[in-house]
Amino acid sequence: MLISELYHKNVVTIIESATVLEALKVLIAERVNGLVVLDQEKKVVGVLALQDIAAATIPRQFRHNIQMAAAMYRPGFFSENCDEIKKLPVSKIMRRKFTITNLNDNIMTVSADFLKNDLYLVPVIEEGKLLGVITRSEIKMALAYGMKIPKYYHEMKKSSNKQK
Repeated sequence: MLISELYHKNVVTIIESATVLEALKVLIAERVNGLVVLDQEKKVVGVLALQDIAAATIPRQFRHNIQMAAAMYRPGFFSENCDEIKKLPVSKIMRRKFTITNLNDNIMTVSADFLKNDLYLVPVIEEGKLLGVITRSEIKMALAYGMKIPKYYHEMKKSSNKQK
């Protein structure tokens, strides 16, 4: 199955100078877990996932030491950390090293990358132009198609026939 058969064309983006608070509001309003980050010229410069915002609230020394995080907990600590990062520009916490895909890549390659790098979204880019994204939802739909779950199998089959 090719990316062209299942990518999501409605991409939720945010400008790199937007604040983390603004990004979180977009994630909530759009009901997504990741955003494609653009510069002033509308060029893709990064991705920002909910997990990146959550990670920014946790001091580095706690990220790989759950026991230390538990021991250092005190009331208000999480809220204080959230308050510290909410005015930061997205560019401070976004992923600058990110995976991209194109319409001719296959779902196996992208799925492997999702697993290896714990991804939430992969921009679909052709000739420098952002066309869409692959998210965990598209991976889920590809699995449903591959396992021939009737409703999804027929929807994807219709979709792939339209593109031929």
